[in-house]
Amino acid sequence: MSVHLETDIPDNESLADPGEYMADVSTQLASGVLGLMGFMVALVVGLIAGNPVLVILMRAIVAMLVCAIVGRVLGAAGEICVREYVTKYKSDRPQPTKPRELIDLDREQRAHESVVDTMKKAA
Repeated sequence: MSVHLETDIPDNESLADPGEYMADVSTQLASGVLGLMGFMVALVVGLIAGNPVLVILMRAIVAMLVCAIVGRVLGAAGEICVREYVTKYKSDRPQPTKPRELIDLDREQRAHESVVDTMKKAA
C-alpha cells in the first residue's frame, strides 16, 4: 500500500525572497533537537547517579531550556550562512537568456498554433 503525497514546489517567480523556502526551518529544528537531547542526557545522567526523581526532572527541564536557547542561536547562525551562500550562488550563476532565434521560433510557433485553432473552429 503506497501513499502518494503531492508537494507543490514553488518556482522562482512566486517567492518574494530567494531564501524564503527555508525560512526558520534550521532554527526551529536545531532548537527542538538540542532541547530534547539536553533533556534526555540530563535524565540518563541523573538516573545513573541515583538522584531523586524530583531533582532529575528539575535539572532535565533546566537543561532542556538552556539547550533549546543554544539551539535557537546556532540554528539562526546556520540559517544566515545558508541564505548568504544561496544568494551568492544564484548571483554567480544567473539564468541564461534565450537566443534571439529561439524567441522568434517560439513566436512563429504560437502564431501557427493560433491559425490552426481558428481553422479548426471554422471547420
